[in-house]
Amino acid sequence: MKNQYVGDVGDYGKYGLLRFLTLHGIKLGVNWYLTPDDYRTDGNHREYLYDPRLRTYDEKLYDVLSELAFRFDKTIQMVQNAGVMDDADFYDELIDLQFIPWRERAEARMTWHQKALETLGASELVFADPDNGLSSTQKPSLKDAQKYILPNEVIDYFERGQQVLYYHHRPRKKGPAWYQEKTQIKQFLPDARLLALSFNRWGCRTYVFVLHEDRYRVYQEVIDEFMDSPWGKYRVDRKAAFIREKV
Repeated sequence: MKNQYVGDVGDYGKYGLLRFLTLHGIKLGVNWYLTPDDYRTDGNHREYLYDPRLRTYDEKLYDVLSELAFRFDKTIQMVQNAGVMDDADFYDELIDLQFIPWRERAEARMTWHQKALETLGASELVFADPDNGLSSTQKPSLKDAQKYILPNEVIDYFERGQQVLYYHHRPRKKGPAWYQEKTQIKQFLPDARLLALSFNRWGCRTYVFVLHEDRYRVYQEVIDEFMDSPWGKYRVDRKAAFIREKV
């Protein structure tokens, strides 16, 4: 996540999903995986704020993002303070390791991660929001590793009893190749149950739930309700905002 992305259409879907979870009694912890702005045009899809029909998905959230999206000084802390995810805990420490000597990056990354574990210890569900998604490697010293959540970080949350939800940018893959990528966490946590949703407006963004068996049905029921809400129905331009992914 970058501050420059605040208010992008991807944020609308992301916060819409997270808000739905919190409003259904799930204690949420958010690790933004906040990285420095790069001032590229990525995350600049704000066309939805000119289409009032899209406000029907979540009116309160739409209005909040309308206030924030065009500000030059926008930050993720403004979203935290806007009250759109009541009772959530947040970890918003910047992860910026690219200028640290590569031999020291693993230790710096672990220090950052340990603080996140401490901050989000009371959460039922930990949401991780890296720029790119789940890494296919455990190596924090690699170039651009800070843009990913590492498998061992998912494992640390999961093995202490928490559920995990992480963002994963959908690549241009289809069929078996995409199925393998979106379920790759099973290589590390074979007993986990997965659910996945994709937000398909102006791009494709996938959200993967990594769940314990005893909580799977609870989350499945909440997701069923979510997909029966405006977010999962053909309300605008005959397109659903979210679709289910097979996992």
